[in-house]
Order: sequence, then C-alpha cells, then structure tokens
Amino acid sequence: MLENLRRKSLTKTYNNHTRQVAFELGYAHYEKHLILEQYKQIFSKKKIDESFPNPFTQVSKKFKLIPHSLGNVKFNMIVCLSGTFTMGHEGQSNNRPRTETIKNSFLLGETEITQELYEKVMGTNPSHFQKKPQNPVEMVSWVDAILFCNELSRLQGLDKCYIENPNSLYGWDYDSSKNGYRLPEEKEWEYAAKAGTQNKWVGTDNEDELGKYAWWGENSNWLTHPVATKKPNKWGFYDMSGNVDEWCWDKYNPKGATSVNRVISRGGSWSNISPALCSAYRNDNSPSNRSYNLGFRVARSIVN
Repeated sequence: MLENLRRKSLTKTYNNHTRQVAFELGYAHYEKHLILEQYKQIFSKKKIDESFPNPFTQVSKKFKLIPHSLGNVKFNMIVCLSGTFTMGHEGQSNNRPRTETIKNSFLLGETEITQELYEKVMGTNPSHFQKKPQNPVEMVSWVDAILFCNELSRLQGLDKCYIENPNSLYGWDYDSSKNGYRLPEEKEWEYAAKAGTQNKWVGTDNEDELGKYAWWGENSNWLTHPVATKKPNKWGFYDMSGNVDEWCWDKYNPKGATSVNRVISRGGSWSNISPALCSAYRNDNSPSNRSYNLGFRVARSIVN
C-alpha cells in the first residue's frame, strides 16, 4: 500500500507519466511506464545535468563525456550513473562474486592520467618512460596520487577530497562529499570497467580479442603506450585493461586493523599476462611503492 502511494505521488509530480527510463549502458532513453527505481535514475541524471550545465563538445548515445582542462592540457571524464552490479569473479579467491550497489553517480577519467597532465599539475614527471606526454604517468605511489588529486582540485578551485590527519591510518582522511578529484573506490573502478557486462576482461570475454583493448605482455614490447590507442569498453573507458596498473583508494584488507597496503593491479599493465588483466583481479602494495608499471586515473563525486 505504501509503495503504491509513493508511486502515485511520484507520478503526480512528474509532468508526463507515460514515460519510462530504460537505461542502456548508463544513458537514458524515454519510453513507457515509470517505476519507482527508475525515478531515482531520472533524478540522478538531473543532478548531473545541474552539476555540469555547460555545453558538451562530445555526447554519445551510450555515455556522457565531460570535457575538462587545465590550461592547454585537455582531459575527459565520463558519467557513471548509480546502479547495482555483480562485483568479483568465480576465478578470483580474493574477489568472490557478490552484488554491490553504487549509491551515488560519479565521474571517472576516460583515460589514465598522462605524463603531460601530471607534469602540468605537479611540475615534475617521475616516469621511467620519459618524454612521452600522452603515455600514462608511472613511478607514482598512492601518496603521490593523493597529492596530485588535491593539487588539481586546488588549481581548479574545487574542494579537496583528502585531508592530512596524523591520527588516521597512513595520515589521510577521505571525504567523498567534496567536488574535487580523488582516486576511485575499488567497486567504482570495477563497475566502470565491466560497463554493464560480465566480461572477464575490459571490453571482451574472449582472450583472443584482448589485444584490441589492451597493451599487455603479448603486444607492448615491454613499455607503455599513448593512452586511448586501443578500443574502449562499452562505456567509453580506455586502458582499463593494460598499459599501467591503477591505484584505488581502498585498503586491500579492510578488516586488518594495522594493514596499510592499498589496492593496485586494477586492470593489469604492459608487463602482465592475461589473468592479471581481468576486471576482477586485485593485488596490493604499500602506499609508498613506486613502479614503472603503476599509475592511476581520477574520479569525482557529483555533488550539489
């Protein structure tokens, strides 16, 4: 009864009750009959439109791409609407299949952070593979990525997501309600990587097609490559398998009170064999570790 009343109330407040939102790859198409859960998606999309009202230079029927820039350096982020998905895979002992919910829509970088953008923000390029501005930055620790996010937020007049706190584990507090840049949470990363599918790898369920989507041990010649030179997944993200491993915010073992290691090996790198490139594969490392196959991409919360 209560559900029916809520539905009637929502129908009255929505001007055209003959519409339905059928979400395909995270984008809205209007048809018939509206259900309560789909109203929430409409309001989520409306919030995105209000948060990013500027005209888009590129809009796809499959996803919404938001242009960003810092000076003359341009980069893009893609809207990931809230939703539910199956996280994990039967073949991953440390990431078993279960249902996870992304409660809040967010933006995620179309590509990994490039050497060009990192140097523009931080004034230095730590990469092992030097002087390749469109290649992903590497030799960056989890702490380096946190500092980059805060500095990019500052340069763009946004609120920082990370606050130093000597009393918290590894010295940082995280506030996802801020509008600045941050590392993706692990389940956000996997949600975007799977892009509404249960593909084993990003973009494909067929290992023979992996080279179309990823720079990895079979085709990389043991070095990084310019971002966005392989095929994207169905939501438009590039290099979520291969090129460089990607840091996430999360602790690898959230139940370990004294553990500080963070999640890496999300997506695998140019040096990996195919099992490490699986969407559900996860590994860990110290937040201070740097490696020439380890980089990151950034996220943003969508807030009022």
